[in-house]
Amino acid sequence: MPGLELVDASLRHGQQALLLSRLRRRHAVRAAELLDGCGFAALEVFGGATVEAQLRFLGEDPFERLRALRQAAPRTPLMATLAGQMLVGHRHLPDDVVEAFIRLAAQAGIAVFRLVDPLNDARNLAVAVGAAREAGARAEGVVVCTAEPVSDHAAVAAALARLGCDAVCLHDPVGSVGARRAADLVEAVGGAAQLPVAVSFVAITGQAALACAAAARAGAVRADVCVSPLGGGASLPTAEQLIAGLAGTDVAPAAGLEPVLRVTQMLEEVSPLYADLIDPSLFRHDVAALRGLVPLSAMGSGLAELRERGAMARLPDVEAEITRVRRELGDPPLVSPMPEMMTTQAVYNTFEGDRYATITQEVKDYCMGLLGSPPGPIDPEVRSLVAGGEEPIAVRPADLLEPGLPRAREELTRAGVRTDPEAAVLHALFGADLVALLRGDISAERLADEEQPSAAQAPVLAAADGAAGVEPPVAPPSDPTDQVRDLRVEVDGQTYEVRVFGAGPAATAPPGGFPAAAPAPAAAPRVTEGTVTAPMQGLILKVTVNVGDRVEAGAVVAVLEAMKMQNDITASRSGTVVAVHVKAGDIVGPQAPILDIG
Repeated sequence: MPGLELVDASLRHGQQALLLSRLRRRHAVRAAELLDGCGFAALEVFGGATVEAQLRFLGEDPFERLRALRQAAPRTPLMATLAGQMLVGHRHLPDDVVEAFIRLAAQAGIAVFRLVDPLNDARNLAVAVGAAREAGARAEGVVVCTAEPVSDHAAVAAALARLGCDAVCLHDPVGSVGARRAADLVEAVGGAAQLPVAVSFVAITGQAALACAAAARAGAVRADVCVSPLGGGASLPTAEQLIAGLAGTDVAPAAGLEPVLRVTQMLEEVSPLYADLIDPSLFRHDVAALRGLVPLSAMGSGLAELRERGAMARLPDVEAEITRVRRELGDPPLVSPMPEMMTTQAVYNTFEGDRYATITQEVKDYCMGLLGSPPGPIDPEVRSLVAGGEEPIAVRPADLLEPGLPRAREELTRAGVRTDPEAAVLHALFGADLVALLRGDISAERLADEEQPSAAQAPVLAAADGAAGVEPPVAPPSDPTDQVRDLRVEVDGQTYEVRVFGAGPAATAPPGGFPAAAPAPAAAPRVTEGTVTAPMQGLILKVTVNVGDRVEAGAVVAVLEAMKMQNDITASRSGTVVAVHVKAGDIVGPQAPILDIG
């Protein structure tokens, strides 16, 4: 039996899970140089939330960073993990964007594309698989492990094989797969697909290493790991753990322990610089998945919403509601963005009295088939509450989308910035955030050892042929009261540009030495029985009614964007709109008055 190959995912999965995707390019390049000599089968370095974080928070060009990693690790194949038709986001993208993104990533150095659909809907992977093969790269289709029978996973694997995948990966995002089930899944999936099987088991419940060993003995050829500073907990099992633990067995990995320890030492030396980003709870075991619950690390924006409400004591109630919501929605796999979507809906259901009184746009899209085919039947009553009399779509969601690149190039041209293919695909994904970077409007986060650039340094996006290991210059941090941010908001298929301004410069003292008097704030609207309020902090995307309009209880009166989710705000009773307190583009806080119904 050949030894188990290891894929190191420290520079993508590990830093996304434990460092909020904030690992700096200079540290990633140094680590890649060392990882290149460890004997790993591949290095996962691209995909997921890391791409957005590089652009929005670090002021980096994701494709230029990828080229720098390719130059630093020329011997080891580089891997990208993409969410199929969603690539590195949470919404389906047109086929031309998917094809171009994968082609450009392959040109920048990706040799293996691991492709996953959150609902195990193989239709949503077809274009991505074809694009990877067309680019001369390997395509590895993912089967997300759920509590469903092994035969269901085998059927997904067979569908991936029919698409033309070169291998199949079993991915357990919450650590629920133990040794026995891992072996059963490998045998069933490998037999159904007649393809090599890899495994990617999250370590959070503490049983991932055991599951990897059992999978290897059952025929799995590869397993994902991270070096110890970025492994364990909400990340993957550590490379040191599997290398040492399987040494001397018939599946002993070929990767060397000593070279890996050199990478570990390098990352431990720089880890104090990231101390402010580290959440100790992410490094600990969480056995929630073993009890049929969603781990805290997977709850995402829903957990943030619970914390904003100061209601963490209600977590057991929310966990019970998540279980109920998941069952009602057909038991979708617990891979992003599904846990976040279900958690946010569960928070609403828990705190608003009537379940599904407020329904997120993501839940509506899911029930309408706009994310793909749900794995199980949706509760008819819930579907009726969410979709009314509308029937879900039966086609692949992306079949409803117009090509995205022409519009992206037009908007880049109007913005007066570069319009090359890489800029076009990034704009299709991130819109105004890319324009802000290209214009030099992003203030990159800085570590303690990074000097603040002078005001004379104009921030620019690194050129495509920039030298590896050289950070692009970034803008100095601006006064938060003087910041201006452009957002692109999509509502009902229409794109709107929204500019959000800070509070303005602080007041200065007049010659007499006393502070200037601030203007008296306008009186806040009173909350009465007929006041409709915001369920959480967010951005008002649109208000659908005007003063004098007649509304019925439950009618949508406004749309709020919060934590990347669109949320309908509905009328609490029937009546006439007597006052509207907000407009599109306003930022509102929790329980802020939206309008009054008389």
